[in-house]
Amino acid sequence: MITRRQGVRVDEDDALAVTVGLLLLIGGVLLLQGWLGTWPAFGIAAGTVVGGYYVPGITRWVTVRWAVREVIRRSR
Repeated sequence: MITRRQGVRVDEDDALAVTVGLLLLIGGVLLLQGWLGTWPAFGIAAGTVVGGYYVPGITRWVTVRWAVREVIRRSR
């Protein structure tokens, strides 16, 4: 079933995936806090979230640069 919230289509599978991801993140942070302490756990969790946000864009940028170099190199 697909529902609408604030003009955005939300599939139940997408909502379930986000919920499970958040539960895993929270559980992982709590385990890390118990093993390593507060600040290392925060750093690892924040790094994971920031990395998940930026890595696809960086990967795309590197791939495009590599492809442009290959085209230039082969055109010589």
